[in-house]
Amino acid sequence: MNELLNRFIEKIKKSEIDLYNEFGLQFELALFLRNSIELEDYKIELERPINHFGIKKNICIPKKEIDICVYRENTLKTAIEIKVSTNGQVPLQLFEFCKDICFLEKLLDGKFESAYSLVVVNSDDFYKSKTKKEGIYAFFRGENKKQINGIIECPTGKDKGKLISISNSYKIVWADLIKDFKFYLIEIKKPVYNIV
Repeated sequence: MNELLNRFIEKIKKSEIDLYNEFGLQFELALFLRNSIELEDYKIELERPINHFGIKKNICIPKKEIDICVYRENTLKTAIEIKVSTNGQVPLQLFEFCKDICFLEKLLDGKFESAYSLVVVNSDDFYKSKTKKEGIYAFFRGENKKQINGIIECPTGKDKGKLISISNSYKIVWADLIKDFKFYLIEIKKPVYNIV
């Protein structure tokens, strides 16, 4: 799946796929995956509710739908979460990026074999070191970014103070995509629990 996602990103870089908003990117990726010979026996679905797979939303699972899921009857192959952020709200969006990682870890803890988070932004407020380099900003800004791990608190908005937990550690590496857009793609790992 990693190879397929990288081929999709290359198509964007070559302007073979237009990048205009989040749903458009989800739709284009679903079409790309559906047309991939490697996945010819799989269903590729958008915004599939998790209860379809016998997973119930609860306080530990922060979302109820998967942006893109790749599966067949007996194999839940891949879950992909996508964010395209073009309208500011930087700290809130950073929390949403983390929330997707938390969600994908929970899906891996359930039934899925692999999971990926693809984030696309067009503002350097997301990745350049500015005045704020601590808190949630420390995961995404500057050369010496902290790895995303542990308990993360929503810094603003209606969910201010809400906590999520990320089991593994993820280093964000921003890369050029097209025009003013940068992206990162990370493969999410199955959560590891420490038994005391």
